[in-house]
Amino acid sequence: MFRRAFAALLALTILGSLVLLPQSGQAAPSSPDQVPETRPPFTARFYEETGHTARNSFHVFWQNTPNALFVLGFPISEPFIEESFTNPGEYYRVQYFERGVLEEHPDNYGTPFYVQGRLMGNKISEGRGNEEPFQEVSDPGDGTYDAATGHTLRNSPAPFRTFWQNNGGLAVFGRPLSEQFQEVNEADGETYWVQYFERQRMEWHPEEPDPQYRVLLGLLGNEYRDANHQANTAFDRTTGPAVEQPSGNFAYGFNAVLYGQGSPWQDRQRVLKLSKNAGVYWIRQQIRWMDLHDRSGQIFWGELDQIVADSDREGVNLLLSIVAAPSWATANGRNGMPAPEHFDDFNYFMGEMAARYEGRVQAYQIWNEQNLAWENGGRVASADLYMDMLVGASQAIKSADPAALVVSGGPASTETNRADIALSDITFARQMFSDPRFRQHVDIVSVHPGGASNPPRTMWPDNPGPGPTFVTSREFYFRRVEDIRAVMVQQGLSDMKIWITEFGWATRNNTPGYEFGNNISFDEQAAWIVDAFQMGSREYDYISGMFLWQLNFAVPWRYEGNELHEQASYGVINGDWSPRPSYYAIQGMPKD
Repeated sequence: MFRRAFAALLALTILGSLVLLPQSGQAAPSSPDQVPETRPPFTARFYEETGHTARNSFHVFWQNTPNALFVLGFPISEPFIEESFTNPGEYYRVQYFERGVLEEHPDNYGTPFYVQGRLMGNKISEGRGNEEPFQEVSDPGDGTYDAATGHTLRNSPAPFRTFWQNNGGLAVFGRPLSEQFQEVNEADGETYWVQYFERQRMEWHPEEPDPQYRVLLGLLGNEYRDANHQANTAFDRTTGPAVEQPSGNFAYGFNAVLYGQGSPWQDRQRVLKLSKNAGVYWIRQQIRWMDLHDRSGQIFWGELDQIVADSDREGVNLLLSIVAAPSWATANGRNGMPAPEHFDDFNYFMGEMAARYEGRVQAYQIWNEQNLAWENGGRVASADLYMDMLVGASQAIKSADPAALVVSGGPASTETNRADIALSDITFARQMFSDPRFRQHVDIVSVHPGGASNPPRTMWPDNPGPGPTFVTSREFYFRRVEDIRAVMVQQGLSDMKIWITEFGWATRNNTPGYEFGNNISFDEQAAWIVDAFQMGSREYDYISGMFLWQLNFAVPWRYEGNELHEQASYGVINGDWSPRPSYYAIQGMPKD
């Protein structure tokens, strides 16, 4: 968390070809109740223009479509399940847009083919095969011929070829089904040059003064809705953009120590049961890459296998936070981020881990507080370096386990700017978010807000905490998450969700730099933790998970003879396993 930074200072990833589909051995759902729930990412954006919300992977597809507003238009329905008209007897979750219909293909989850545009052009051109424009033509030999359908794609008389190439091509429009020909537009009675494609119909309006509107696309989503869905409530206007997550999907979590089984102080089953008994079904466990991956290339999974097995058996979800490269993989022989020439080793490690624990580890976090020199072998890493590492790791994870969530590393809350200590979390976050790869390869944005001795609803400068120290900077407040959120909005990531993967309040301790904890009683700690959880789950609609720092660190510190260490003071149980007031408060608080 941010505490490491100021303590140190005191010391000193959619579009692809949707026609060439992958083969799947799974049968498509043959009834509505067989369609599985939608998969992550859970995201949403409401459009007042139509009163509907682009949701989840439909929203991601929309965002990744060139000129999406012009090509797909606004959403005109909420997602619902519908029988396919191209494959009768198969059912898919769909969402309608003004100019098209998108559908989820569950067996392709984790690939670019999970969401596909419905073949609306095929549908509206049914029965026209005998008309001259729809009859196949011979290859003119000029590179404009599509042998798969027997039609050309040209720029004469209408510039449809250029438009097709510049606005998504095969993935968005499909192949040509006709030649260019003149047709009467039923809406205005005028005659225009048109061409039909598997997913769309293009129409040329050369009289338009603005070149952007000289090629127009058919409102095929609207047309099919009007013809087939007059009584479907999925098309009724709505008033808000609630994110479509399954009920109970807010991730209530603890940071915990699950390693050490067999030592005199550890009882992993007890840790897992304490978490479940508090109604907390997520645990964040840090994994040091350096402990598992030998220079020879061999990976020694060791106790991690049992941690995963025990957690899975108890029904506790795992967020594994991966840190600390082996010394052989770093530029300076220390244990920060890997050197670029060893990114492939890291990708291999992450891919092997995701494959080994597929379906049993729900989320992977790529590094921790990467804006601290402490986490990078003594020098603050650049956001560019971090993004290069994250992208490869994310791709490796998704290739092995498409359902696993990829969580970005949470920068430590700090305004320190020294290469040998830290870089402001706001600055680092802005640099990450400005990289277009961030959206493509991250499912959840991690944030580590401060706390010090300030209650969760206080904030500098308008409503400062009681002090006496760590008051006059926003880095020392839980509401720092609002500042990170503001940067996300500025960078166009307002639809992405946040997990707070570390937050909490210390109590009395003997560690220099953490004296603020001496001002916080056990009862205050309990009240502030619950208030923060309630703020995150009920008042911040962009937060979908929170992991308290922490559950059981006091137990090993008691064994080491220092139960007053700052890490122990953040815990919700004491070193003898007895619950603190904060544990009972979490156990008793309502959970969404």
